[in-house]
Amino acid sequence: MVDLTKSTDKGIEALAFDAPDISRQDTQAQPDPNDFRSGRRVLLTRDDAPWWYSQFNLMLCVFGLLVVAAGMFILLTPSPDTEKVNNTVVSAQGQVSSQTSSRAEPESAAAPWDESRNKQARADSQDILAQLLASKKALEAKNVAQWGAQGYDSALEKAAAGDELYKVKDFQNAIASYQAALTEMQGLDALIPDVLKGLVAQGNAAIDDGKTDLAREKFQAALALDRNDIPALSGIDRATTLDQVLSIVREAELDEQDFEVSDDIEFLSLAAQKYAQVLVLDARTEDAIVGAKRVAELRADKQFRDAMSKGFSALFTRRYGNAKQGFASALKIKPNDQTASAAYRQSLASDKRSSLTSLLASAKSLEADEQWASALSNYQAVLQRDPNQVSAKLGKIRAQARKQLEGSITAVLADPLALARGSQRDNAEKVLADAQRIKNRGLVLAKQISQIEASLKQVDSTIKVSLASDGLTDVNLTKAGSKKLRLGKFSLKNLALKPGRYVISATRLGYKDERREIELRANSDAVQTISIVCETPVSGSPVVTN
Repeated sequence: MVDLTKSTDKGIEALAFDAPDISRQDTQAQPDPNDFRSGRRVLLTRDDAPWWYSQFNLMLCVFGLLVVAAGMFILLTPSPDTEKVNNTVVSAQGQVSSQTSSRAEPESAAAPWDESRNKQARADSQDILAQLLASKKALEAKNVAQWGAQGYDSALEKAAAGDELYKVKDFQNAIASYQAALTEMQGLDALIPDVLKGLVAQGNAAIDDGKTDLAREKFQAALALDRNDIPALSGIDRATTLDQVLSIVREAELDEQDFEVSDDIEFLSLAAQKYAQVLVLDARTEDAIVGAKRVAELRADKQFRDAMSKGFSALFTRRYGNAKQGFASALKIKPNDQTASAAYRQSLASDKRSSLTSLLASAKSLEADEQWASALSNYQAVLQRDPNQVSAKLGKIRAQARKQLEGSITAVLADPLALARGSQRDNAEKVLADAQRIKNRGLVLAKQISQIEASLKQVDSTIKVSLASDGLTDVNLTKAGSKKLRLGKFSLKNLALKPGRYVISATRLGYKDERREIELRANSDAVQTISIVCETPVSGSPVVTN
């Protein structure tokens, strides 16, 4: 065996050798720390060398320093909250898992197709997110939290869920969440026209109720949705002048109350001016519109009463010219007033006949002509001059009764077909009996009695009616005040009906219903032919018949 070592003053120097047998080496032999022939530096010391010459001691020292530094770091660092700690732990576990997985399996590059799809999905999610952010900004500009908070919060939750999915690169599900949020926001945007109309309606209602602040709030909210909306702009203008309008309306109403107490027309003039002022400020103020109309009617009534009073006062003092002027003024205000008309005629006649006798004679003449309204006016004029005039009292009673009977007869003859109903017929028979009890009948009353009798007779007659159909249509006949008569399906059906108003209705499966209103009058013996057929399909296309 060849000796591999040699003695030196510095110690034992290791020489190169092949596969040495470590059990046969001298325990006193130590390699030179500066020898690199073995491919690495070896630090060996003698038993009497300083402690830092030992590699093991140095490693223990470094490890101890690291432990001390870690302890100081833990003591000096503030305690994180639970959520951050959990997130840190999860992140650390993910990193460890990732590192373990990367060590367990060799790293392989993503397939080109998958990488391309991920890039496209990421780009798509960013596009939808851009739309989502734009929609969010637009809705917030329109105060969506005030009118669509629930839907808006739901959309934000879906968007937040999309963000979480995007962070972990689950782009497909992120796109779905973003799209759901965008759909909800677009739905909110579609509600804006209806919300706008509702706010304007609420604002107008607040104006009608006199709630200025509420009206202004509603119109401002509407303008936040559409600053160019005409109804909202008009409403905000109305709200601006509402307090002034309400104050003036109240003053006008007080003027009306003063008129009721004093009967002074000057208060009505003041009220009319104030209502006109309100309508200049806001032409849609309902109280002013109604108030102006009411004041106009009160003024006309007051002017009419004053004119009539002036006319009668002049008539009773035999100033017939002044009386005629007063009644003429009254007729200009109310042209159809019978009292004013009769008084005017009386004033004209009074120029020639100023005595009570002439007035009574004129009333009796009007009775003979069966002009009961004018006769009544004359009797009333006589009684105003002489309340104790007996003949005028009797004439007034007689004229009132005949005027009332004349009105009842006119109502019966106005609609002869209505006599087909039981209640109308009973009323007509009662009116006829009252008219027949009058002994001294004039020509007008005699003619009216004949007309009523003829109408009642016609109600009892029958009219021949021939109904034509197609044999496929189900036909019903209804008369006012009676039950429906089902005629069924037929081609031709002959009926004998009493005069009156009827409704013929027809139905057929798959076709539009038909309905006709007819009036049957007993003025001819000829057969009246009526055709009714359902021939228009529900789809609207007409049926082609041969």
